[in-house]
Amino acid sequence: MRVALLFAGVAAADYDGPRRENKGPQAIFGASPSDPTAPGPGPNGLAKTPPMGWMSWEIFRCETDCEDHPDSCINDKLYEQMADHIASDGYLHAGYNQVSIDDCWANITGRVNDTMVPDATRFPKGMKAVGDYLHDKGVLFGTYSDEGTKTCGGYPGSKGFEQKDADTYASWGVDYLKLDGCYNDKPGFVTGYPAMGTALQATKRDITYSCSWPAYLGDDETSKPFAAMVDAGCNTWRNWADYESF
Repeated sequence: MRVALLFAGVAAADYDGPRRENKGPQAIFGASPSDPTAPGPGPNGLAKTPPMGWMSWEIFRCETDCEDHPDSCINDKLYEQMADHIASDGYLHAGYNQVSIDDCWANITGRVNDTMVPDATRFPKGMKAVGDYLHDKGVLFGTYSDEGTKTCGGYPGSKGFEQKDADTYASWGVDYLKLDGCYNDKPGFVTGYPAMGTALQATKRDITYSCSWPAYLGDDETSKPFAAMVDAGCNTWRNWADYESF
């Protein structure tokens, strides 16, 4: 069943799922070698070695209560502090050169003039300021969105806004985008992931593209459309469910 979703005056079809837990063995979709594909931009030449760095999800998840959890919430201070450690504690020398934001950074009430914006309380200086801070430390700036009507955490997704969002991320100085797959469907994956890959390459900024597409197609790795993911411009992708480290 689909219902109407309204973000900043823009109506879109919403989807019941998949949700965050619907990956790997818990996926609600499967894959077949005969599944349709859609044209994409092809490889962008980036990430010839694996990106290495730090991403907030595994520990900090979607903690947005900065009043009760000031040292462990998703805000600008968290990512700037991690960039400080990456730069000062020897990680850059070892090749760990990226700090990545995950879900729950955006304005939960929706876009502003169709543009993705961060939560103004938790990121009061905006995302370009975060990117500038990381870059001044020699650290790459990663961020997160979703090829659905919503992110897995219920924040605005990129479905239908691929070029707008790609342009926005490029203007912030983003170097890496993780694109999740909640609140969409298989045909939406087939067209949406190439659409974002095309949009990212059209910005002319080098943005490594990480696609969560295969994680939502079950656990038969032999049937997943990896060639289509390469054609979509994906540099990396995830195949499986989340794991818990605590």
